Amino acid sequence: MRVALAQINPIIGDFEGNVRKIYHFIDKAVRKAVDLIIFPELSLCGYPPRDLLTRKEFIVKAQQALNQVREKVQDIVVVLGCPAYNEKPYGPKLVNKAVVLAGGKLVASYTKALLPAYDVYEEPRYFHREKQVVSFRWGNYRWGLTICEDIWNIADFVPHLYEFDPLEALSQEGVDVVINISASPFFLGKGELRRRLLELQAQRTHAFILYCNQVGANDHLIFDGQSLIVGPDGQLLARGKDFEEDLIIANLMEKRGSLHDVSVRWEESLFKALVLGVRDYFFKTGFTKALVGLSGGIDSSVTASIAAKALGVENVIGILMPSPYTSRQSITDALFLAKKLGLKTHTIPITAPFESLNKVLEEAVGPLKGLTKENIQARLRGNILMALANEWGALVLNTGNKSELAVGYCTLYGDTCGALAVLSDVPKTWVYALGREINRQYQDEVIPESIFKKPPSAELRPDQTDEDDLPPYRLIDAVVKAFVEEGLSASEIVARGWPPKIVYDILRRLRLAEYKRWQFPPGLKVTPKAFGFGWRYPLAQGFRFEEG
Repeated sequence: MRVALAQINPIIGDFEGNVRKIYHFIDKAVRKAVDLIIFPELSLCGYPPRDLLTRKEFIVKAQQALNQVREKVQDIVVVLGCPAYNEKPYGPKLVNKAVVLAGGKLVASYTKALLPAYDVYEEPRYFHREKQVVSFRWGNYRWGLTICEDIWNIADFVPHLYEFDPLEALSQEGVDVVINISASPFFLGKGELRRRLLELQAQRTHAFILYCNQVGANDHLIFDGQSLIVGPDGQLLARGKDFEEDLIIANLMEKRGSLHDVSVRWEESLFKALVLGVRDYFFKTGFTKALVGLSGGIDSSVTASIAAKALGVENVIGILMPSPYTSRQSITDALFLAKKLGLKTHTIPITAPFESLNKVLEEAVGPLKGLTKENIQARLRGNILMALANEWGALVLNTGNKSELAVGYCTLYGDTCGALAVLSDVPKTWVYALGREINRQYQDEVIPESIFKKPPSAELRPDQTDEDDLPPYRLIDAVVKAFVEEGLSASEIVARGWPPKIVYDILRRLRLAEYKRWQFPPGLKVTPKAFGFGWRYPLAQGFRFEEG
């Protein structure tokens, strides 16, 4: 019994393209004498389709695509995912389905039972669940169908346990193989978490588990693939590549398959994830060129390096915008990076427009405050970047990191502008580690050592450093991780030994900066909890993080 997992990178709503990709992998599997091939969750339409699911014409297109694939399937059994209506006595209900196709027919279908509604997931908004068990006999095995969340209902793996356990129900039916079609978003450590989960579930059910995961990036979500086949004893039999499409083949009778190496260092996984996130964002939105404001600092250097890897150096343009406070070293570092990467650059000084705007405003309101002058510089740079993006048909990549976004150390309509925030879920301390990884990836000192050594600075006033205005980033990152990702309270964070005054100050800044995060570009999610779609706090509210 030869089975294959086709971890594909679909484009949401591109039914024709997705069907062609499915055909390609089916043909490839047939040539390799595969008996059954499995595709990811909602593979016909891509995941997550969000409010496209509310459009009747979208569901009609999905059904037409399913019929196309069904008619083609003759020499192999195909399992894939699609949205569909289930006709019920009180009207049609949209469901998330896994279907089994063979001999030109739909021979079995299953509706997802467990619908996640936490973090970035909002499936109950669109889908109805059905408490059901679907298995079928084929060859020497009884096969059970599940979809993504259905296999996660085990202590310590989900925020809460569901009352229905699809795996337990299938186990009682005596299934030999559990198929799970999935679209499981990436965060650092997720691959190892899934492997441990599947080992436990395989041992619990005494069944093979065939786990097929989506790969690619859609908006802020990155999907890493790493599809898995685990034996009844919990032994890992096959594993797909990380961050790229793959066809993983295994022989269940012989209990062996292809075990691809995946990234073992977290810095490498982070780099590969962000490269994929940038590449797919541009490809799937139809853009090719990116603009990056090069300041000579670590954030813009890392962002430019990721963009060059994702899009090709010919498609990335660095823009230097020195002000009266920009150091000679920063200009030297920015040009060094651009030369090493092979980026084309443009230098557009902002001193003249900065002085002119200062004069106009001071004539109207009198002498300006220091913060006002700092923000004017950031907004001038944002204006220049967006103007060039309009002129050249390019997208601006935002360079802000998670630490700055958490405490509001950014200027609205200035350094918050852009189409995609590459580092918005990467803490500042990680940005430095990512910079070291980039030099390893390029096997060269692309990012100069001087950038790692000099104190981070926005350079918006003489001799400024970030720590003039903020606590040290190592403290910011520790408190933000504890509060945002672990859900700890202020008192619990203080109990870990962090200075109370600094903890309360960071949480106060975090609370006050919510309005800025609402207006920030979409960012790539790489931690268990990112700002953006999975972080939904009200602006007008009276709860104080630093007191709660």
